[in-house]
Amino acid sequence: MREQPIQNPAPTDLAVVLSPEWLSQALSTADTRVKVRAVTVIETIGPSATKVRLRADYAEPAPTNLPEALCVKGFFGGDVHGYLRSGVQRAETLFYRECAPSLSLRVPRCVYAGVDEATQAGVIVMEDLVARGARFLTALQSYAREDAERSLDQLARLHACSERLTVQRWPWTGSRLEALTSYALVPPPRLTELLKSERGHGLPESIRDGERLYAALRVLAKRARELSEVLIHGDAHAGNVFVLPCSDNCQSGFVDWQLLQRGHWSLDVAYHIAAVLGPEQRVQLEDDLLRFYLDRLKWHGGSPPPLDEAWHCYRESLAYGYFLWGITVRVEPVVIREFIRRLGSAVAHHDSFGRLGV
Repeated sequence: MREQPIQNPAPTDLAVVLSPEWLSQALSTADTRVKVRAVTVIETIGPSATKVRLRADYAEPAPTNLPEALCVKGFFGGDVHGYLRSGVQRAETLFYRECAPSLSLRVPRCVYAGVDEATQAGVIVMEDLVARGARFLTALQSYAREDAERSLDQLARLHACSERLTVQRWPWTGSRLEALTSYALVPPPRLTELLKSERGHGLPESIRDGERLYAALRVLAKRARELSEVLIHGDAHAGNVFVLPCSDNCQSGFVDWQLLQRGHWSLDVAYHIAAVLGPEQRVQLEDDLLRFYLDRLKWHGGSPPPLDEAWHCYRESLAYGYFLWGITVRVEPVVIREFIRRLGSAVAHHDSFGRLGV
């Protein structure tokens, strides 16, 4: 990764970031000067954080250690201050700069990660996975058992490695549960309204209650003070998983580390299993998949709990992912509905609210 300090480490003006001048500075180091002659934009993806796939034309001699196909990620424009204040892009940028090199996870290769501490903005420049042949999974595609095992193995590696390294190594990380319990943009009455809408169709009325869901999250936040912490991805749904082509052994990895936080492993695992599998498939596979995760956690050097304790935490933690998709608004409605269906069905099936005492 390039580590040479530059005058403007994380611009919020996309035109600046895509300029050959800024990219040349970002990709240069104290020892190696890189000159980008031109930038060709391939695709721009939103709606919140902006991802721009591009091709860089390097002046000769072209650097041999930098890909031509790059992807830039950040919050750009004049209306992003709320996102910046949330700290999510700063967290993701610091993850690529400070955590990823120590965790041996399968993530996009990052060639620049800059943070402007004054604005809390972060800009990431990484390899373009699409150009590498990767495919991104979604809630609208089938997710096979093998897919779930590959991605659970990555979560087990994350949890085990950060347990060994201790999360105190990265003092800027912290739990996000307390902050979510007072999420001003979607207060409890609005959450009830959303869950009573089409997105919650078919779920039991007892779990389509914003006050109850917020109460469940508060219990999870209180529980977190008593449980061991590791680094967790925090948003481990299918849309944040990529699979490399079969020439790379169909290996899986995670993107979108904006909700990186300290937390109990069960928040990631319950969210992931319930979000990537349809309800019937989840009922059939979740026992095997939880056992698989615990085995991989041990294999990677972590400390798995007894199975009955793991099941208890898993069942309670399902409320976390259900809450995240309950408050989601800036995603295609069909995707929101499917994740709500999957996660809500798991919450109802396991009586997560009852187990949390709400």
